[in-house]
Amino acid sequence: MKKLSFLFVLAISHFYLSQNQRITGMEFYYGFSDYKKDSLAKPSVYAEVKSQNEDYIKISPFRYTDTDKKAKKENRAWLMKYQDNLYFSMTYAAYIYSFDTFARVNVIGKKYFLVYLDEVKDKKAISYNNPYGGGLLGGALNAGLTPKFAWKDKKGNSYKVLLIDIEKSNNTSDKRDVSFGLVVDTKLIVKLTDNDPEVISKLKTNQYYLEDIIDLVNKENNK
Repeated sequence: MKKLSFLFVLAISHFYLSQNQRITGMEFYYGFSDYKKDSLAKPSVYAEVKSQNEDYIKISPFRYTDTDKKAKKENRAWLMKYQDNLYFSMTYAAYIYSFDTFARVNVIGKKYFLVYLDEVKDKKAISYNNPYGGGLLGGALNAGLTPKFAWKDKKGNSYKVLLIDIEKSNNTSDKRDVSFGLVVDTKLIVKLTDNDPEVISKLKTNQYYLEDIIDLVNKENNK
């Protein structure tokens, strides 16, 4: 019993430490144009990890290591590079935004980034305070197509997917130098595939998967 109690305390301690780990060595593209110019900033900042896995990092606000003051530019950064991975700030994710989270970019191409987050495993990275309702896009779609905002992979796992245009910024509402991550929904798939009958058939029968989205974005990036 004592051995089990010790192991339980050890496990809890490890969890607590891992969630409150201080991380350093982050690099940043403050905006869309910085990435286009490959202008990577390397400030001396740190953050405390609230939650993380291989797909995302949820953190406290960045602070400068020498003064401990909040690092305003870094907290508004568009992209973060950390341990050779590129992360997209979920501040700029349309509808599923989160102000304290960076999501790993899964597909990096010359035209698009793609980010996908497991609705179960990565749920702490996803905000569900979004305006999507039952018939939001119904009038804009082909007859027989049901609007979808989450996509299953071939194993049955469900994902929220973000598409980020890196050829041109899609921010027309203010002066922020960013390109917003668009939630991949049925309408966007139909648009990207130019109403391809085969794709529409798969969408109607729920046979269009995350893997198909990845293939589509890879093809677009290789054009």
